[in-house]
Amino acid sequence: MENTEQNKTKGKKAVIALLLLIIIALGAVIFFLLNKPEEKSERDISEGLVVGGDIDEKASKARFTTDMNMIWTFPSGSAVSSNAHIGNSVSNVYECYFEVYLDDEEQTLLYSSPVLPVGKKIDKLELNQVLPDGSHDALCTYHVLDDEDPDKELGTVSFAVSLMVVKE
Repeated sequence: MENTEQNKTKGKKAVIALLLLIIIALGAVIFFLLNKPEEKSERDISEGLVVGGDIDEKASKARFTTDMNMIWTFPSGSAVSSNAHIGNSVSNVYECYFEVYLDDEEQTLLYSSPVLPVGKKIDKLELNQVLPDGSHDALCTYHVLDDEDPDKELGTVSFAVSLMVVKE
């Protein structure tokens, strides 16, 4: 009888050990699947940074800090904002200009700024057209300009903004 009970005890221990190994193996598989290293994207270098097969060093090092608020208010029936704050931050190196587009199917151009030197802002934002009352989604795209060739853009950066046309 002792052999039978010893065999049952050994069998139970073997089954428990096997179950523990399976649980550990499953845990390891799940861990490695959840912590897979990210794959590199096919496009490591942005378009526009490569010129004639070489990386444009100036464009690759260009940085831009915005100096703006994101919600611009316009009195009903007016194209002039009462609170728009938009400029080229003093922490930037390059001049820029910006364009404001209505975020609609036509991507209607509402405003194009003059070139803004570093540290300068516009005094007032006056759109090309009066918008109806309500909230309008728009896109403000900054164009960063090369300091040696003002016709050359080093890059662009866009921000979503809200245009609020309200009765005062």
